[in-house]
Amino acid sequence: MSDNNNVIDAVIVLKIDRFARNVSDFGKMLTDFKQKSIKLISVNEGDLTEGTSLIPNIFASVAQWESEVNSQRTRDAMMQKFREGWQPTPPPIGYRSIGGERERKTCEPDPYTAPIIKEMFELYATGNYSILEITDWLRDKNIVSKSGTPLGHSVVCNILNNPFYYGLIRWHGQSKIGNHKPIIKKELYETCQYVLLKHRDFLLRRRVHDFLLRGFVICGECGQRYTAEWHKNEKKFKHRGGKIAYYHCQKRERNGCQAPYVEMMILEKQVAAQFKNMQFSQEFINLVVEKAKKRLEDNRKSALSQKQSIINIKMSLEAKRNKLEDNLLDETIDRETYRRKHGEIQMKIQNTDTQLSEIEENCNIDMNLIEEVLAFTRNIYQTYLDAPNFLKRHYMRFFFEKFEVKNKIIVKSVPTPIFLILQANKSVIISELQLPGVDSNHKPRS
Repeated sequence: MSDNNNVIDAVIVLKIDRFARNVSDFGKMLTDFKQKSIKLISVNEGDLTEGTSLIPNIFASVAQWESEVNSQRTRDAMMQKFREGWQPTPPPIGYRSIGGERERKTCEPDPYTAPIIKEMFELYATGNYSILEITDWLRDKNIVSKSGTPLGHSVVCNILNNPFYYGLIRWHGQSKIGNHKPIIKKELYETCQYVLLKHRDFLLRRRVHDFLLRGFVICGECGQRYTAEWHKNEKKFKHRGGKIAYYHCQKRERNGCQAPYVEMMILEKQVAAQFKNMQFSQEFINLVVEKAKKRLEDNRKSALSQKQSIINIKMSLEAKRNKLEDNLLDETIDRETYRRKHGEIQMKIQNTDTQLSEIEENCNIDMNLIEEVLAFTRNIYQTYLDAPNFLKRHYMRFFFEKFEVKNKIIVKSVPTPIFLILQANKSVIISELQLPGVDSNHKPRS
């Protein structure tokens, strides 16, 4: 710095490529420095403002070239890492990097965080937890970001949407099954995607307790929707774990509605009983089974055809590789050519293995879903009882729009249009045994 008016006399840099990485920017700044009588001094290249700009521009050109070459090498190295079955970028939470430097690093499940991330997927797959509840749960488990801060809502969503956890890696529009050890199975991942989709579709809001019948039950006295809440009393409800849940009309406290509280289990058992009296017709069940069989058969044929095509390509490549190895032994090919061609063929063989794995994954019908559908058609009531709450809500949405309650009893259940169609076609049979006060058409008896 100068002693007069704090004018800058010189700017000192280590190298040109630390000051500017393209010739155009460097030339503009160098001209500006010269006009203002400011020296640009490089520790490695010397005073860049002395004499003409030719030499400094040559240095800048070399710096730009080096930068471009290094960038391309980095991109090539990362693509090669992807081809070899490893994610080029750092692994997500639940994994830790091991071995090598930079692009050569691989990863493995972290002993502490991996089991927690797996449990997180399992919890969310039940449909009983919101993203915010999962976020709070992870904070309690001391799962934090690299900066040490608790994970945010968007980060948890990204984790649940990341197929890396079941083994898939992606890079520049390409995807393949990687070499890293999966934390979860693909079926669990897809269940979480289903829950995420349904939560978005049905606009589930964040609540402290997400009761099964919230939004389905209507007060028969005033038409207001019921809400639910827990009542805690360690002594009074000792045999219930110190708390008990009730559904009640939202106008009861504020606007004088006289509809009584209904214990949660009593009302939910009445809803379950609605399913007890239903069964699909044998013709409908046979149709579902026929569709499932056809889907499986078509899927297997498609998978078999695709696999055979890839296997044929792989066998052809292996024959070329074997011939190349024989040529090396016979000294009819030089080492450099052998290495280059052998590496290319080996990479193509590895790609066929990846393609076979992807075909297996893509053509694999989710048997858990088929099993659930078949169980539901064969025994509606038992499947409903066995289902987690989020599936129970979907089953209710399939059959019913709402339930009307008077004096703690469901007096009317309003069927959905699709349920009415199934009844009209006799695809669903309703037994004569009904709930108290309800006739076979789901209307209150006079």
